[in-house]
Parts: sequence; structure tokens; C-alpha cells
Amino acid sequence: MSDFTFQRAARNPRAVGFVVLWWLVIFALYAVLNGSWVILAILALYSVPALLDIYRGTTAALQITAKDIQWRSGKRAGNLARGQLKSVRFDTRLDLSLRMTLLTYQDEKLRLPYECTPKASDIEAALKARDIPYDRHHFTLMS
Repeated sequence: MSDFTFQRAARNPRAVGFVVLWWLVIFALYAVLNGSWVILAILALYSVPALLDIYRGTTAALQITAKDIQWRSGKRAGNLARGQLKSVRFDTRLDLSLRMTLLTYQDEKLRLPYECTPKASDIEAALKARDIPYDRHHFTLMS
């Protein structure tokens, strides 16, 4: 069976579009509503991490091989041997984001960075094809 590989770049049209939209909203608040510069500056600070990721060209990746599971997001990286993997847990949050947690036989929980998680249908098919057990938990506040 071939390896499953997922990769996502911060320099994609969707990410750039969200940052541009955010800045358009800030400028509209200033121009139309004469917004306070302090509040607008605080709102602008929320876009700094995304701007830095776009500038640096940060990438995130997830790879499932016969030997292990590897992930990388910016400077954060990790891997887990397949023999240590007990199951995978998916949590759908209230904002509809999907969080992926690797559960080990030593009762450790390894939460993968959000950027490394592919669409639910893609990752579920990859896990099913490799006989890796997983459970879905919808709309949990804490896990």
C-alpha cells in the first residue's frame, strides 16, 4: 500500500483572501464608522501570525507510512511509530474545525496541529485503508 501524504501551504489563495478581507473590514470600520485606532490596532494584531506564515511560506504536512505517522507544521514536527498507535480520535469543534489526536498504548495523547489535519473524508479513508482504528466525536468543547 502506498503512503498517504497531505500537504498544505500558508501561501494559498484562501489564506491570502482571509487576510485581505480582514484588512478590508478594518479599513471599513475606520472609514465608515470612524473606529478608534486602539481597537483597530488590536484587531490588526490578530492578523500578524497569518501574515508571518504567508511571508515565510510556512507549510504543514502529514504522512502515514507502513512504519510511522509523521507530521510537520512550521518548526513543529513529530512522529509516532505505527506499533505505538492505539487509535486516532477526531473531534469536531463548535467552529466546525476538525482536531486530530493520536492515542498510544501508553495512554499518551498526541494532538496534531490543526494545519496538519486534512479533510475528514480524506483522512478517514486513509485510516480505514490501513486498518487504523478511529472514532469521531462531534461538537465537543473539551477532549
